[in-house]
Amino acid sequence: MASASNTSQNGKAARDRLKRVRLGLIGCGVVGSGVLRVLSDRAGMVGGMELEATRIAVKHLSRPRPSYVPKERLTDDWRSVCLADDVDVVIEVMGGIDVAHEVVRTAIRAGKPVVTANKALMAAHGPELRALARDHGVALRYEASVLGGVPAIHTLQTYFRVNRVTALRGIVNGTSNYILTRMTHEGASFADALAEAQALGYAEPDPTSDVEGHDAFFKLQVLLQVLGVDTAPLRNEVHAPALEPRPLDARLAAYLAAPREGISHLRPDDVLRARSRGEKLKHVATARWREDGVVETFIRVESLPPSDPLFGIDGVENALAITGDVVGTVTLTGPGAGAFPTASAVLEDVVQLVEVPHAGNASVEDEIEWRVNSSRR
Repeated sequence: MASASNTSQNGKAARDRLKRVRLGLIGCGVVGSGVLRVLSDRAGMVGGMELEATRIAVKHLSRPRPSYVPKERLTDDWRSVCLADDVDVVIEVMGGIDVAHEVVRTAIRAGKPVVTANKALMAAHGPELRALARDHGVALRYEASVLGGVPAIHTLQTYFRVNRVTALRGIVNGTSNYILTRMTHEGASFADALAEAQALGYAEPDPTSDVEGHDAFFKLQVLLQVLGVDTAPLRNEVHAPALEPRPLDARLAAYLAAPREGISHLRPDDVLRARSRGEKLKHVATARWREDGVVETFIRVESLPPSDPLFGIDGVENALAITGDVVGTVTLTGPGAGAFPTASAVLEDVVQLVEVPHAGNASVEDEIEWRVNSSRR
């Protein structure tokens, strides 16, 4: 039997052999705190690596924070985190677009791989940032920007290569789905269900992005970018042109097929009418590939029958139904909101980019490589 001292020495030796990864965290709100909580609970041991947050940039240094947030590592200078010699990977979870854009650009230009959970940023600047990461030979990963803990981007990047994707349909906003679930099952009004979601931390104090469809709109753009679709027309809310022949070498482009819709206009009577038909109202993001190379998209409320794969997705759950021309429809489901599901996606990205340094940008057949992969068309 091994002695206690030998066991301790063996454990130390095993730990010394682990790959140590030093993280620079930009933002310490719900997601950033979730990342730190996971690291604290696991003593930094994640995915066979030792992960440590060596620097943490926050907006308010004096704000009270949980005990697992190391106060001595806080700074209000995000540039110092991006440029620090003791940071191997930058994690951007601050939200917003303009400053976050500069954060990610600064980190990439400093030779740091980046993990972000920022769907608005990736929707607006994803093609540019992925190209910048490729040019600097570093990874940019963003799984957490779409469906929380559901590995949607990983699935699209690694599985759908034989298949030509012909449709995406998803419940991609946990806040809206929670509100509609409470209205359906409890008869709550929109206002009451929203207040409950806010009290539980599922909705922001300003819920506009969630309940007016902006959040789902951003996430659909990110998913389409992964598949090599030009989302510039969609980002500008340009409506789809009439069906007509296009050049064979024309790039796939996404457009709105109808005005973007949220859920704030719904009333209990709307929900009751759907229930009387045995259906549920759900907020659904949809993309459909047309024969002419146009991808039509919808962000809208739909009344779903029990046969629909999204019918049973309730609460803060998210789901994505991916249709391929060979496999048919594959549906991914899982938690789409909250600190831990999103922190899980962030840390999975960290582990994967350390194991495969360029995964997440060079492996995506998008702006540069889409023409050589006909399965994307």
